[in-house]
Amino acid sequence: MTCTKIGNGIVCTTESYKPGDQPPEGYLAWHAWAEVQRKAGIKQVQCGKCGLWKTPQELSDAFVEHTGATALGKKHTVRMLVCNDCVRKDAQ
Repeated sequence: MTCTKIGNGIVCTTESYKPGDQPPEGYLAWHAWAEVQRKAGIKQVQCGKCGLWKTPQELSDAFVEHTGATALGKKHTVRMLVCNDCVRKDAQ
């Protein structure tokens, strides 16, 4: 991000992002990135481990399984992808 002082204010610009790019660091840069992802129709998915909402490019191939029961007592298993951050934390 580049910030330039003009008069009594500051103008900050971020680099341009493409759909599918990894999220950048920083508040303003992240919002610019998120707007590009939204306009491209990229939807977020909830991580099966930490519960945070992530875009598909932030998810790994790993998954967790959660088993529950319906109101009628029938067992149901749900597979959920795990984000790259959780996979990195588990590897440490």
